[in-house]
Amino acid sequence: MLGPVRRKKRVLPFVLLALLVALNAYLIALLLRPEPQIAADPVGQSTPTTAMPSMTGADTKPSPTPTAPSQSPESSSKVEQEVIPTKRLLFAESARAALRASVGDCQTPGTVERSTDGGKTWRSVVKSGLAPVVRLGVGGGNVYTVGGTGQACSTRYTDYTADGSVLASIDNPSNLWFPRPKDRDEIQGPANNKATPCAASHVVGMSSLTVSDALVICTDGSSMVTSDSGQSWKEAAKLPGTMAVGSGGGRYWIAGATAECDGISVRSLAFREGELTPSRSRCAPTPEVTGGEVAIDVSDNTVWLWAGKKVQRSDDGGRSWT
Repeated sequence: MLGPVRRKKRVLPFVLLALLVALNAYLIALLLRPEPQIAADPVGQSTPTTAMPSMTGADTKPSPTPTAPSQSPESSSKVEQEVIPTKRLLFAESARAALRASVGDCQTPGTVERSTDGGKTWRSVVKSGLAPVVRLGVGGGNVYTVGGTGQACSTRYTDYTADGSVLASIDNPSNLWFPRPKDRDEIQGPANNKATPCAASHVVGMSSLTVSDALVICTDGSSMVTSDSGQSWKEAAKLPGTMAVGSGGGRYWIAGATAECDGISVRSLAFREGELTPSRSRCAPTPEVTGGEVAIDVSDNTVWLWAGKKVQRSDDGGRSWT
C-alpha cells in the first residue's frame, strides 16, 4: 500500500509544473496577439482636422489652386501707384509742336526740349541752367522758363530767342503762376500772392486757366482751386490717383491711375463758380510708369500726354491715341 501512494505524491509536482508552464504560455500568447485595426487613414490622405492657430496670425485656410493674375480693375497695379510731386512739365503749343522739361531740383538743373513733329523726335532748345525748372511756356513766339538759381535756389524768369539765346532775365517775376523753386508746395500767383494749398500733403502739380483761376492737385487726392489769383483756396473735389494736371480749351485736364483703366486715365474738368465737373474718363494705352513720370497739356483739340518713355497725342478728347 505504501508504494503506490508514494508514486502519487511524486507525480503531483510535475502536474503542477506543467499547468504553470501552460498558463505562462497562454499569457505570453495574449501579450503577443496583434492589436485590432482602428480605422486609420492612409498617410497623406487623412481627413482634414481643425488646424492650430498660426503663430503669425496668417489665414489657415487651404491655398486656392493657382490661376493667372486677375485682370479685374481692383487688382490693377496702377491703382496702387504712388502719387508724388511731378518730375516733368509739358506745354502744348499746337497739334504738332510742344515743349517738355525735366524738373530737376535745387542741385540738379532741369532740361528743356521741343518737338515739331507731333512728339516723334525732340531736341534741346535752351540751356536753362535753372535748378529746378518749375514752369515753361511760349510768349510772343519765344520760349520762357521759371526756375531756381544760385545757392539760395531763388526764383528767376528767363526769356529766350528762337536760337536758344537769353533774351531777358529777371528775378522774382510777377503776374505769373508757378511753384516756388525752393519749396514747390508754395504756390505763387499773380500780384505775388503766396499760399500752400496742400496743407496736409504735397503739391503734385498745378495749372491755370486765367490770371484769376488755377488748380492744384495734392498727393492725397485733393483738388484745390482759386478764383482770386491765389489769395484764397478751397477744395473742389477728391481726385485720387491723379499724377499730372494741365489745361487747354477752357478746361483743366488731369491724368493718372484709376481702376477702370489699364493704362493712364485722362479726363477734362469744367470749372465754373468754383466747382469742378469731370468729363468721362478716357484711357491711354501706356506701359506702367513710376510716380512723377506723367505730364499732360492741351492745345485747342489736341491732348498731349507724356507717360513713361512715351509721348502720345489725341485729337478726339482721348478716344484714340497716336
